[in-house]
This record gives sequence, C-alpha cells and structure tokens, in this order.
Amino acid sequence: MSKYLRYIATIVVLLFSVNRAHADILDNFHFERFVAVTHLSSSGANIWVDVRNDWSHALVIKKGKVDVMMHGKKVATIELRDKIVLPKRSTSRILIPLRFDAQNTLSFQRILRNLVDKRGLGTTIDYRVRAGTKALKLTFSDKNVAVSEILNNFALSNDSLKELIELI
Repeated sequence: MSKYLRYIATIVVLLFSVNRAHADILDNFHFERFVAVTHLSSSGANIWVDVRNDWSHALVIKKGKVDVMMHGKKVATIELRDKIVLPKRSTSRILIPLRFDAQNTLSFQRILRNLVDKRGLGTTIDYRVRAGTKALKLTFSDKNVAVSEILNNFALSNDSLKELIELI
C-alpha cells in the first residue's frame, strides 16, 4: 500500500474514533441534581451540582459559553470561569463557576421564570463547550437550540428548576 493510501486510511480511522468518542461523552454524562448556589451576584455565581460520569475517562471541561435568546433577542451570556473536572466512572459533587453578562439585572429572573412557567417556550441558546481527556479534545457547539430540548436531554424536570430557584 502506498504512503498516500496509508495516510488516508489513518485519517478515516481517526475521524471515526473521534465521532465515537463524541457520542461516548454525550451518552455517559448525567445530571443528577442541583445542590447549592454560592457567591451569587449580578456578575456570576457558583453552582454546585451532582453529576454522574459513566465514561471510562475523566472528563475536563475547559471552556464554555452560552448566549441566551428570548424571542430572537439576546438577553444574556453565561460563561464558565474555570475548568471543571469530572472523575471517571463516578458520581461527583462539582463546582460550576459561572460569569454572567446580561442586558439588565432582571434578565436572569425573567429567564428562570420562563423556564419554570413555560418550559422555556420562546427561549433558545447558542452554545460552545470545549471538553475532552488528556489525549482527545472536542468542541461541542450549536446555534438556536430550544431550551426545552436541552432540559429534556439532561432530564431536568420542573421540580429540578424549582429547586434551583429556591437555592438562589
């Protein structure tokens, strides 16, 4: 086999393994519950959550940014301030340090109320998350995703959202 064909075969195998790893990460990451909210201010908060990682590797989330839109208008941006490490094959209590940037201080209250009362109807997000292991780095991103879809994917019920509001 020529060098050229070996390179192509190697690239194809790598692409399939990256796609498989991407699916593994998403399938094995499970939100359990909100635990606490600390250092809450108009510029950010620390949210403690219980998360289960069934994957055979520790997952490191290095960067994350979410733009929140209500009825097509950007009302807030939420960014990860520091990296998050999820140990392999365990349920862990982790700290999610967030930075907020909103049009006004009532935007987050309006967003949370919309999530609880209307399951996020009319609210969409654009997100970009950089995560991976020591050997594999992936970027997850999408635009104009309905918040109700995100809530369903992470099995967040109205009760979970009400718990979060009570913690705040």
